[in-house]
Amino acid sequence: MKLLDSDIKQTSPTIVKVDNEYLSYLHNFDSRVRLKKGRPYVGLAVLINNKMYVVPLSSQTILELRKKGLKKRNPLSTTFITASGEEISNLLHNNMIPVPQNLTEKIIIDPLKDTYLMNEYRYLRKHWVEITDKSLSIYLERYNKNSDKYEFLNAICCDFKKLEEKYDEWISSKE
Repeated sequence: MKLLDSDIKQTSPTIVKVDNEYLSYLHNFDSRVRLKKGRPYVGLAVLINNKMYVVPLSSQTILELRKKGLKKRNPLSTTFITASGEEISNLLHNNMIPVPQNLTEKIIIDPLKDTYLMNEYRYLRKHWVEITDKSLSIYLERYNKNSDKYEFLNAICCDFKKLEEKYDEWISSKE
């Protein structure tokens, strides 16, 4: 299903899948752009700097990370999605990327079949304002040298401005 401007105008959450060729293109310029080998890149569409950004969803919970000997994700750059009091997935704001709308596919959730996605969607809808505020805050503080979070965000976040340049170049090359 085609994603419409109205879908990302901060009215309600929209979960999308991103084109793999475009992800590979961005990964060439920023290694923090995650490539999902054999899996779709799925995330939440938000509007930042007049561009659609996709904040990736990760199903790796704290428990799964600990089993692998890894540390918990930082709450500054992560939204922990819960259902029935348990963490079920995460939004990784530090890895969000700008994506042309025509390179996304809106995911339609069938509440009878997709209970996992439905639980995520309920959480996203309930916390929509905080989630979009967090994405915008990460974006702005990534470049604010006066912020006490600048060095940390600079180290862990994608280079949003560089990716926006590559986004514009992609659009120009396809016209």
